Amino acid sequence: MTRHTDQTAEALSRGAEPGRGYALARAISQLLHPITLAMVNLLIVGLLGVESPREGLLWTLLGAGLQIIPPLIFFTMRLRQGAYSDDDVSVRSQRNELYIFGMINLIAGLFVLRLLGAPLPFQALVASAVLTSVIAWLINLFWKISVHASSIGSVATVAALYSEPLGLLLWLCAVILGWARVRTRNHTPMQVVAGLALAASCVLLTFVTMGLP
Repeated sequence: MTRHTDQTAEALSRGAEPGRGYALARAISQLLHPITLAMVNLLIVGLLGVESPREGLLWTLLGAGLQIIPPLIFFTMRLRQGAYSDDDVSVRSQRNELYIFGMINLIAGLFVLRLLGAPLPFQALVASAVLTSVIAWLINLFWKISVHASSIGSVATVAALYSEPLGLLLWLCAVILGWARVRTRNHTPMQVVAGLALAASCVLLTFVTMGLP
């Protein structure tokens, strides 16, 4: 009962209509969280973009350690310190430090991957994330763009490069997640579309430039 009451209050505070639709949209947003999607992206490249699945999984684990764990720790610490209004970081100005930390972490991770001779698909994936993050951060200085949308846009585009059925499935998930972000009033439809378009463009540009897949 308390959880239902809290969710109702949360919905009303965002200007969203409470109820089962809101609860479902919130659950979808949490399931398809950018952190989860980043891991899925690494797994897709590791399993489909590298000749040896075993080698691909090892690079996936290294990629997770370099690209996912540090931002997750940083975000968790700052959230507990009260730096963010909520776990969605709904206030646009509060997102700047996350973008900056993420960009620095991605660039450092890309340097390490290149130094260790990581397979080109992994380097391309991280390079596309750097490009997406830089542009999204610049946009965030004056307008809020959906990180959830850009995350699943990246995953769906990468998947489509290696497997059309998987790509189609993930683009369907992208539409569902887009609905969820609008339903919870975290974003407008345009902010969701912008996130999807930005990530897809950056992935395609990076992979094509690097001669992949």
